[in-house]
Amino acid sequence: MVSLEGGHFDVIVVGAGPVGLLTAINLASRGVKLAVLERGNGIDQSPRATSYQPCVMAEMEETGILQDVKKKAMINNILSFWKGSGPQKEQVAYVEKLEGSDIFPAALNCGQPVLTGIILDHLLTRYNSQVFFAQKVEELSQSESTVTVVCSPPDDGPKTTYTCSWLVGADGAGSSVRKLLGIEFEGFSWPKEHFVATNLRYPFQKHGFTTANFVMDDVNWAVVTVIDDTGLWRCAFGVRAGLTNEQIRAELDEHYKHILPGWPGEGYELVQLNRYKPHQRCATQFRKERCFLAGDAAHSNNPIGGLGLTTGLLDAGPLGRALAAVINGKAPESILDVWAQSRRHTWKTFTNEFSIENKRMIQLGGYSEDPLGIWKLDEVSKEHGIDPWIEKLATPDKKEADLAMQCAKKLIRLID
Repeated sequence: MVSLEGGHFDVIVVGAGPVGLLTAINLASRGVKLAVLERGNGIDQSPRATSYQPCVMAEMEETGILQDVKKKAMINNILSFWKGSGPQKEQVAYVEKLEGSDIFPAALNCGQPVLTGIILDHLLTRYNSQVFFAQKVEELSQSESTVTVVCSPPDDGPKTTYTCSWLVGADGAGSSVRKLLGIEFEGFSWPKEHFVATNLRYPFQKHGFTTANFVMDDVNWAVVTVIDDTGLWRCAFGVRAGLTNEQIRAELDEHYKHILPGWPGEGYELVQLNRYKPHQRCATQFRKERCFLAGDAAHSNNPIGGLGLTTGLLDAGPLGRALAAVINGKAPESILDVWAQSRRHTWKTFTNEFSIENKRMIQLGGYSEDPLGIWKLDEVSKEHGIDPWIEKLATPDKKEADLAMQCAKKLIRLID
């Protein structure tokens, strides 16, 4: 088969999602010659992340995209907690907070495809960079000074060989880069459930829902957030493992009737639906010689609480700046090890447990009936290595702690 030469670059970034593109901008803005390789034919339009925590606003400002993102985003400054089914929902608590005043609001809600498009536009129109779509990484090798990548298109056309001095794998939880590097992805995937992300139009605000909402229930839990000012909302919930998207669509009303306030109201318009497997996994190393892992390729946690893409973007900015400093002779290579070790340490010691606790809280883990057995010790939980987390977090005394949290938030609301 004919092989094409794709050229040599200072850095190749694999993955044209927000993490890969933010890394690329931080490199390109500092004069680094780079290319981005993406296996898809364009920006992934499936419903993925929507909420970005305040700490990411600084990265967006550093990258120069914040003002454009804010034009497309909704300020997410009120998180409400709800209990009850359908029309009988009760708002048991809410938190209203603006941590960063007008510059960095409490959070921003923006659909991931929209965010990706903004970053891509900045990268291509403001910097000397190239983005190649339909490039699936199939081979990867390293020497002391060079990384070689062989990619194939989806149509069995000729393969293309690229070379670079450094490579960043930001190609998601199923990362080809991580697998080709032989790096283990330690942890577990939740075995008894899938998560479902739906984008829909429904008058949530009419029924008192705020910019972000946790519906707390052991079966019909949900995370509901506003996406934009056109009336589009994200409703994420859980289903038993093994269902296809088509099967979930067929039983969607059975889920929505418990989740949507005021059900059935005037009906809803489903815009998108996609299921996915939630993980709690981390690569054993974020750097291997001249290659790096960032975002979901390096670590993947369940998205409840908005710590998925947020933490990936916090990988991207510092990695891009550190790598640019090394390439431009302004910093020693050892700074790259500091980045890899510190980002892995942060995920292992904070992000992972915090996201698991968010999941436990919204699912009332430890004291509810839990018919799917998500938080119960059994052979499945033992096989997947989940027992230590259940024993640590899903204990009966969490009921009192959850009630105390709700009462404290009610008190804060009354004082305000």
